[in-house]
Amino acid sequence: MSRFDYTKIILATLVACLAMPVFNQALTRAQTVFTYTESDEIIANPERGLQKYSITNNTYYTSENYSNINESTLTGWRTGPEKVTVIYRYFLLGNFMDTVISETYLNNIQLDFDRIRNAGLKVLVRFSYTNRQSTAPQQPVKAMILQHIEQLGPVLERNKDVIVAQQAGFIGTWGEWYYTNSTEFGTDGNIIPTQWQNRKEVVDAMLAATPSGIPLQVRYPQAKITMYGTTALTAETAYSDSPQARIGFYNDAFLNVWGDMGTYRNTGQFGNPVGTSDYEFLANETQYLPMTGETNGLNPPRTNGDNAVVEMDLTNWSIINRDYHSSVINGWIDSGHFEVMLKYLGYRFVLRKATFEQNGENIDVTLAMDNTGYARPFLKRDAWLVFRNLITEEEQSFPAPGDLRTWHGDFDVVTPVEVSLLDDGIYEVYLSIPDLHLGDRPEYAIRLANEDVWDPETGRNLLGYIEIEDSALAVSIEEDVYLPQGALLHQNYPNPFNPGTMIAFDLAESGPVRITIYDITGRLIKELQNGVFPAGEHALRWDSSGISSGIYLVRLDAAGFSQTIRSTLLK
Repeated sequence: MSRFDYTKIILATLVACLAMPVFNQALTRAQTVFTYTESDEIIANPERGLQKYSITNNTYYTSENYSNINESTLTGWRTGPEKVTVIYRYFLLGNFMDTVISETYLNNIQLDFDRIRNAGLKVLVRFSYTNRQSTAPQQPVKAMILQHIEQLGPVLERNKDVIVAQQAGFIGTWGEWYYTNSTEFGTDGNIIPTQWQNRKEVVDAMLAATPSGIPLQVRYPQAKITMYGTTALTAETAYSDSPQARIGFYNDAFLNVWGDMGTYRNTGQFGNPVGTSDYEFLANETQYLPMTGETNGLNPPRTNGDNAVVEMDLTNWSIINRDYHSSVINGWIDSGHFEVMLKYLGYRFVLRKATFEQNGENIDVTLAMDNTGYARPFLKRDAWLVFRNLITEEEQSFPAPGDLRTWHGDFDVVTPVEVSLLDDGIYEVYLSIPDLHLGDRPEYAIRLANEDVWDPETGRNLLGYIEIEDSALAVSIEEDVYLPQGALLHQNYPNPFNPGTMIAFDLAESGPVRITIYDITGRLIKELQNGVFPAGEHALRWDSSGISSGIYLVRLDAAGFSQTIRSTLLK
């Protein structure tokens, strides 16, 4: 037999760090089914979870000095226990109230983006002119703001790969559009139509200067409704380049009094905004667009953890500030709800089952999945099935159809695979969900919430192993499977072993049995047994003297069926 006789060799797994998903269904030549175990782990997936606050100067109320982001600090946030993947970057432009943004400042912005990218994070961006409410102007005149936005456009374009969203921004204290001291823009609660038009010109300029794949966010539902109308987004109108389809929300007073401090109108001081028209409008839009923000004070019972997780789910929260408000965050930690949020903010994809089924000249791969998170992904990215030949290491990728941003609830992803593009052999099959721009960076890929599927080196999710034989789906590669005809190969004991180990198997009926040992490349090491055995329990000893340490594959062939287990020799 040749070293690569694929019709006779079935591999179980390659290495312990890429353990095989559990397979627990009998198979035919035409179909192979894998099932998976859901993980309870907090996962560092992109564009979701916690955001860490940062500002461009060291003093909260001034902007005379630019303080660049520290790259090692960013890396520590991402790799720490809370798995932070988003930084909120607050760019203060107070030095440019009556002049253009300096080249030095623009270069500092670029340096920040470079460090964010190097650290494997992404950024929520907001530009503002002041953090202090006063009688002084809170922003320049509209013409200067529009000039600043035009200046910032090329910077945003160069760094669209790491920008989660741009917040509007530019008007009022903190850039929140509330306190302005401006006849051009008005102050919230007293804004006339011409002032709304001026505000809309700023947002229109932001839309034009921001790459089309990056959403904007406004602070209040009323702002979007007034400027762009009351028509709600639908599955048919979402994800276009229209302003309505690009503008989501940030809420910097989540769960506080006065309808989240003016986020929702007509609630009174302690009224609950849930169910109001503004609340329902925001909840609908954020099915397709980002919902982020922070808390800013205690307001029980709304700020209690049990209510917070409910409202996060109702309004599709993806990202919340870790640093504010500490009293609210600490309460969530004490109640045990903070860990729940770390898991379910944004999207969380769980793979339930993968079915490989012969369909003419194709294999249809059906992934039964569930998005258990509070939201869907809101940035476009593609999913791929990657078939990697274990011997040649050649890869073929097949695009999964549909839009990842529609993955919510329970859903199936069905991908046709053209088998003629695959040579005969054993393949490990992955689901890959890379970043649209940073596809070679595994820290920007989406990880499934399953045990034993994630490969951190490639940023892919292992679905299992299959064999292609004569341009068709052959048999699955599985461990500890009960064959329908009543043959069973047990895990060898001891394992790991040196030098000997016992290999046990059961037969429901008398018949021929062949047990063979292969190394990880598929090379035959030893034919341990080849003969007829009666029904019952049997055991053989394998003495590995003269064989080097490594992973070995023990195969049982009985009555036309086969099973393989992995065995580890340690010397």
